[in-house]
Amino acid sequence: MINKLKQYYSKAIRTTLLAQDKLSKNWFHLFSVIELQTKDEYPYCIPNQEWKENMVRTKQSGLEDYSFYLSIDDIFSVEEAINIFNKPIGNFTIGEQKISFVNTSFIKEPSGDYPLVFAPNFYSDNGIASVLPKRNSGLLVWSQIDFERETKNKFVSDTIVSKEMLAIRKLTMDWLGFDITQKSEHIGNIYLSAPNPYFREVEISLSTNPTGIFYKILSRGKIVEPLIFRIIDKHGDAIALDKTYEIENDIGLIELPHESDLLELRIYNQNKDLVAIREPVRFVKSIRLGMSVIQADFHVKNEKNKKDFVIEKFSNERSSVIGETKNFNPEYYFKEEEEKRQYTKLEKRREFIFYQGTKNEIEKSQLKEQAKSVIREILNRAKDTCYICDPFFCSLDIINFAFHIKNLGVKINILNSKEHITKDCAKEIVEIIDNYNNEFSSFSSNIIVRTLRGKSILHDRFIITDKNIWFVGSSFNEFGSRATCIAKVPESSGIIIIKEVEKWFYSEEYSQNIADYAKEVNNE
Repeated sequence: MINKLKQYYSKAIRTTLLAQDKLSKNWFHLFSVIELQTKDEYPYCIPNQEWKENMVRTKQSGLEDYSFYLSIDDIFSVEEAINIFNKPIGNFTIGEQKISFVNTSFIKEPSGDYPLVFAPNFYSDNGIASVLPKRNSGLLVWSQIDFERETKNKFVSDTIVSKEMLAIRKLTMDWLGFDITQKSEHIGNIYLSAPNPYFREVEISLSTNPTGIFYKILSRGKIVEPLIFRIIDKHGDAIALDKTYEIENDIGLIELPHESDLLELRIYNQNKDLVAIREPVRFVKSIRLGMSVIQADFHVKNEKNKKDFVIEKFSNERSSVIGETKNFNPEYYFKEEEEKRQYTKLEKRREFIFYQGTKNEIEKSQLKEQAKSVIREILNRAKDTCYICDPFFCSLDIINFAFHIKNLGVKINILNSKEHITKDCAKEIVEIIDNYNNEFSSFSSNIIVRTLRGKSILHDRFIITDKNIWFVGSSFNEFGSRATCIAKVPESSGIIIIKEVEKWFYSEEYSQNIADYAKEVNNE
């Protein structure tokens, strides 16, 4: 597709993050964006006098091995820019200087000729679009990925913040508007980015009489190729309209069969290639304005730390509405009813379960057994490693839970707290896990128990099965008997928890083997 569209672009600008070895003076590629530009794009300009020969350098204080630079340069032609992107290793030069790569290969995404298509990205803080030039037209993007993350692993650590990382952070924050060390999946990559070649922007607005949408296309130059609009209108979880419209004029009205709710626009050229999208949009039909007024200052005296403070108290919010509101939204009638049943689905998937507790002893016993069964089911989802983290986890809990893990290939790691484990309990734990490990010594399913030192750093309870993690609202020995819940932690948040748990478990600074603790107890 790029070969069809390249005729619409007149120049190419490359922005590159570089590292220079202080000893050898060799240059290494860290990140780059090659942008194809049309004639009507605003030209790049070097920001200020800090730039020399189209480059800016980080401050050198404390940097031992590498200096870091940001470079902006013109590539001779659009054709050359595409060739550099397609075969960067050995062909990436800035001026007369050859740029080396830490990685030895790339993987192209998408793998074929068609691009990733992004909506206008002026307000995008996530994904690939957040590290690319801001364009109202949207973007067509191809990428070369350092898939083994060799460049990232050389310059960015997951555990410590080095002086080199701070230098890279400041350079990218100052001049690119984002911290690439916090978006490290882009380090080592090359992006070929192109604004939409047909128009600078497409504006849409709501029409109520007749029902439909107004559109305005801000075309580029003399390009007159008719475009095709595909309009998708969603009502709740269902699609109410999916229809294409041939667009002949730059300004017009598209009449719709009904009032839209969540409208998505996709734009195609005459070859039926997708060239632009607009994120799903819900038109504003009314605005509620609210105002609260300060009524009093509440003065609080804290005798414990001798610090007084003031809390402002407000009146109830007084609101007014501009526009028309609906007492009933048919578009969301079915979805809202379905969402009321979402709890049942989460419970079946073991993603969220609430145990309401009871004062009746028989019911309490039944709830505990139900909860115990659910936890055993979750533990048995582990294929490689399982962590059970509970400051109070004792020998009886090992029997009730750890022993019920059926897969003999799963490593069972238990983390409790020295603060809450009695002398007798420590000895009991050592005895039962030694018996278990001896019985299954020919398998990898050893149980290892480590106990946190000093005042426990662990308060909440967690279950980790490979990369999945659950938050448990109370200790395992009483789970289900009182009002509590178990909830699956989102994967992105779970990564942070897993890192900490592994640190506590494997570091002698934080924990020790329960057998060593038991020996300390015996020697008292």
